[in-house]
Amino acid sequence: MKSSVEIKEIIAPILQENDLFLVDLTISSNNVIEVYIDSMQGVSVRNCMTVSRALEAKLDRESEDFTLTVYSAGIGFPFKVPRQYEKNVGKEVEVKFSDGKKLRGTLLAYSGDGVTVGYEESVPVEGKKGKKEKVNVEKEIPLANIKEVKDIVTI
Repeated sequence: MKSSVEIKEIIAPILQENDLFLVDLTISSNNVIEVYIDSMQGVSVRNCMTVSRALEAKLDRESEDFTLTVYSAGIGFPFKVPRQYEKNVGKEVEVKFSDGKKLRGTLLAYSGDGVTVGYEESVPVEGKKGKKEKVNVEKEIPLANIKEVKDIVTI
């Protein structure tokens, strides 16, 4: 079976031609190939079919038996590549920290080293016992402290 590096080389022009990008690629020991794609405008079923057909046409079923599935790295899929972070700036996200804690807020910025998330926090009002008010907070979080970030849909 082809390696993930070889498949990435084959799939790169297919993705570029369709204004898509690769999020993840796995190949199991029994030749199950799973490709996760995304784009700045979102991914349709047609996009997945186009990539699947184009990739399958470049692989040799006669010499190797494999299963190929192309997925959209859609809502709720953890961010794995910088373009996913860039695509979701200004949107609601959930940050899961390495210690298991979670934070929900708006992804305000992404740098190669971390993210900035804006959220509301209740803080005590000075001089008024038991009274709290909500304030907007911006928190810079290094990627090293993050287990995963994913977008969320608020209804």
